[in-house]
Amino acid sequence: MPKENEKQRIFTRRAVLFGGLQLAAFSALAGRLFQLQFLRENEYATLSENNRIKLQLIAPERGHILDRWGQPLALNEKNYRLFLDYSSLNQQTLRASLQKLNALVPLPEKKLKALEHVRASAAAMPEMLKEHLTWEEVSLVELHLLELAGISIDSGQIRHYPFAEKAAHLAGYVGTVSEDEITDDSQPLLRLPEFKIGKNGVEKMLEDRLRGTAGIRQMEVNVHGVPVREVSKKDSIPGETVSLTIDSRLQEYAAGLVAAESASVVVMEVDTGNILALVSMPAFDPDIFSKGIAADYWKILSTDKKSPLLDKSIAGQYPPGSTFKMMVGLAGLDEGVIEPSSTVYCPGQFFLGDHKFNCWKQGGHGSVRFHEAIQQSCDTFFYTVAERLGIDAYAQMARRFGLGHVHGLGLEGEKPGIIPDPEWKMKHTKQRWSGGDTINCAIGQGFVLATPLQLAVMAARIAGGTAVKPRLLVAKGEENPVFEPVGVKSELLQLTREAMIAVVNEPGGTAYGKRIMEPRFAFAGKTGTSQVRHLIREGMNQNLLPWEFRHHALFVGFAPADAPKYACCVAIEHGGGGAATAAPVARDVLLKIQQLDEEKKA
Repeated sequence: MPKENEKQRIFTRRAVLFGGLQLAAFSALAGRLFQLQFLRENEYATLSENNRIKLQLIAPERGHILDRWGQPLALNEKNYRLFLDYSSLNQQTLRASLQKLNALVPLPEKKLKALEHVRASAAAMPEMLKEHLTWEEVSLVELHLLELAGISIDSGQIRHYPFAEKAAHLAGYVGTVSEDEITDDSQPLLRLPEFKIGKNGVEKMLEDRLRGTAGIRQMEVNVHGVPVREVSKKDSIPGETVSLTIDSRLQEYAAGLVAAESASVVVMEVDTGNILALVSMPAFDPDIFSKGIAADYWKILSTDKKSPLLDKSIAGQYPPGSTFKMMVGLAGLDEGVIEPSSTVYCPGQFFLGDHKFNCWKQGGHGSVRFHEAIQQSCDTFFYTVAERLGIDAYAQMARRFGLGHVHGLGLEGEKPGIIPDPEWKMKHTKQRWSGGDTINCAIGQGFVLATPLQLAVMAARIAGGTAVKPRLLVAKGEENPVFEPVGVKSELLQLTREAMIAVVNEPGGTAYGKRIMEPRFAFAGKTGTSQVRHLIREGMNQNLLPWEFRHHALFVGFAPADAPKYACCVAIEHGGGGAATAAPVARDVLLKIQQLDEEKKA
């Protein structure tokens, strides 16, 4: 009996011990469950949701770029693309998906080989496998989508430029975001595969307005990471559609006139500064740039001696030649070193000490006043005026008319040109200014450089008498801007305009043969020819020289001649002569814009 009691006590102790252990284990389990179910409910609910729900950024539609009449210079077209999301795949499912996909839609061999060496689940962002899918390819993939783990189709957009090369530098192009363009992690949109931003032209200038705001899509996925349904969606906000001052009809027409040249054409309104045409030729196909430029096409562009990648309208810097003579003449009249009736005798050369400077016309022009000197482009007259003035006076006048500084048009790459003076020469050449420099610069040679945009502004300021500023965009309420007077007496500006009218419309004018025969469309201007090489002999036939040795041809002008509304500059690299090649283009462009103006009024 005592033994049985002892056994009973041992059994009871063991039962209590095991019961206690069970109770402790149950209590621990219950406590853990309580912690998971109640205390950390939100945390684990979030983790669970993250395993089931996938967030996708929705790229916004890029805003369109329009001309002043609503014609698109840049717009979007559908682009169906295949994406691979590594995040939910292992190596086995990755290979299986790619094999099945390649059987349906053949992938580039280079892409497949690269993916063989990618570790599944390693990439944070999906990778684009192929773009520009046909509708048949889209349908085929959609039909088998449940068998293609990690594969998805995105209906994106691709940029299209209807005017192609004719507005390439103006509109610009878009391209893939580079690492140095992602400044911080607050811009996740920039990390979307193949998301593109403005790289050049207006596309880059107005990137913040054109880009838009990303949307967010919540997708429920299965155990393989394949989306099965959309849970919620916040739509993206499209970029802003912007309208430029450009007239696409004139842009296209002007580009066509110089398509075979290395040239620029700039046309602007005299009173508002609105740019109507901003042409640089040759150019590139912005559609090709937006899709991803091939190495061979880039090589062609980068080695072309006519510089198709350079926007000549704002970054081409040329000796302005005789188009600069109005600045010297106006400075002489304004400073009183000459009067409108003052004459200078031109025997065909000018001597500064024992150094001879030739006039372009052998035998000279005889006695000429300011009017005839502009009309016939007499070098000797302006040599004489420049010697009396000194460089500082006419350099100041040139800056007043828009030369020697950028105009803030907004396009990247705008150059300031050069309006030199003694300080500039000492800084850049470590040499003192000489009298010969003053003479050379007086006819737009020497150190003087200007862009076509600057020369168009100069022509507009002469025509309108105000310090008009060029612009591509018009803000609401600024349709009719008011500009300060240019700072020259109105009678002197009128004398200059009359002389420029004579250049084109009076016998003896350097562009008389290029005039418009209809009086209501008559235009005025000034020819310019700038030397590229000083070794070229006078009278040498430019057409017999290699292209790169020929003179640059320039023309600045305005129309209508009696009531200026439009100003222009035409610059043709190695064109030979301003009267022969640049003036006809300016004539046709100024006639075209006036005809378009009449059509609008009709």
